[in-house]
Amino acid sequence: MRDRRCARAAILLLGSFAGRLSAQEPVPWRDPSPHSAQFVTVEDNVKLEVLDWGGSGRPIVLLAGFGNTAHVYDDFALKLLDCCRLYGITRRHRSA
Repeated sequence: MRDRRCARAAILLLGSFAGRLSAQEPVPWRDPSPHSAQFVTVEDNVKLEVLDWGGSGRPIVLLAGFGNTAHVYDDFALKLLDCCRLYGITRRHRSA
């Protein structure tokens, strides 16, 4: 009998906790990396995202692969700003 009461109490507690989680608004993602971002139109209905981290020196373009965006380089790019001007491009995937 005692086990059933404990099980019911646990279910009620978990149910109230889950209800609170589902009622919360999702927090929008905010990009903390210090870069500018713009979209460049390269064809009709085709835009590429270009990130510019700044920096000084020879320009380098970072291309992401495996379905990643240029944001995959956000931390890495900051380490190269003393020697290079860094850009990142998110490539468009062609649909079949």
